[in-house]
Amino acid sequence: MARPLRIEFPGAFYHIVQRGIEKKDIFTVDADKKKFLSYLNSAYLSYRAVFHAYVLMNNHYHLILETPHASLSKVMHYINASYAIYFNVKYKRVGPLYQGRFKALLVEQDEYLHYLSCYIHLNPVRAGIVKLPQEYVYSSYNDFVSNKTPPQWLNTNFILSMFNGKTSRAKNMYKYFVIENIGKEKDIITRNTKKGLLLGTDNFFTHIKEKYIDAKEIPEIPALKQFKTKKEPSLENIKSLAEKHILNNKRLSRSLSIYLSRKYTQRTLNEIAKFYGGLKYTGVTQVYRRMEERRGEDRAIAQLLSKLEPEILKCEV
Repeated sequence: MARPLRIEFPGAFYHIVQRGIEKKDIFTVDADKKKFLSYLNSAYLSYRAVFHAYVLMNNHYHLILETPHASLSKVMHYINASYAIYFNVKYKRVGPLYQGRFKALLVEQDEYLHYLSCYIHLNPVRAGIVKLPQEYVYSSYNDFVSNKTPPQWLNTNFILSMFNGKTSRAKNMYKYFVIENIGKEKDIITRNTKKGLLLGTDNFFTHIKEKYIDAKEIPEIPALKQFKTKKEPSLENIKSLAEKHILNNKRLSRSLSIYLSRKYTQRTLNEIAKFYGGLKYTGVTQVYRRMEERRGEDRAIAQLLSKLEPEILKCEV
């Protein structure tokens, strides 16, 4: 069997899934789960790995992992090897603990990261273990919605900032978001997973394919070859078009430019924030989400975008 494709680059986000061999438990008692979490802390200290959400079930676990230094393989080898040694020694067993290698789905962060965290936090609810996510101890859900201070290795602020700039309000909005999606949380993940490789838009897939796959010989995944490389408009062109259509409202012009830059280019959040100035990378996500909401509620905004978008697509270079 071919080894799974691992795409690694600085700042990548992954959905990690690891299951026990033959669906057997890898966590027997609470102490095992606490020990596993200690290895996440060690990975944070040693490799600067950042974890954005997690859930530990008895026979598998889910993580949202960010690798600022393109260290996916090193991080996961450390975590899985360390825990397997601990488990085998404690329970006097030999042989592999896991069902093959871990699965790592590359994630388009500002489009789907919050949906993925919802999916992860609702895992115990789907399994029928609890009725509400806050009832399950070994997940990061309560770190998102309560006043408790998260461990240093867990970053809840990035996902919460997608909902609101004020933490207390963001927590309430996130709680409502998760509860409202009970029973529906799998749909958006399933619809937007591409070839078992990544969770994201077609534009994101094309960008990843062009930058990290096309330059390599990867015969075991020929299905990737069907995707054509798309070019994209420049930030300058998008800004110029927005200003052309919106002459008397600089604030609206700027917001629409940021929204369209995020939607129609593969520039990073930091690159867009730097280009427009005066905001952090989390601000780009907030502008994008607010404009998506306005588009659905404000007919004038929707009509304006319907005029802008075809022109932007013509600017692909």
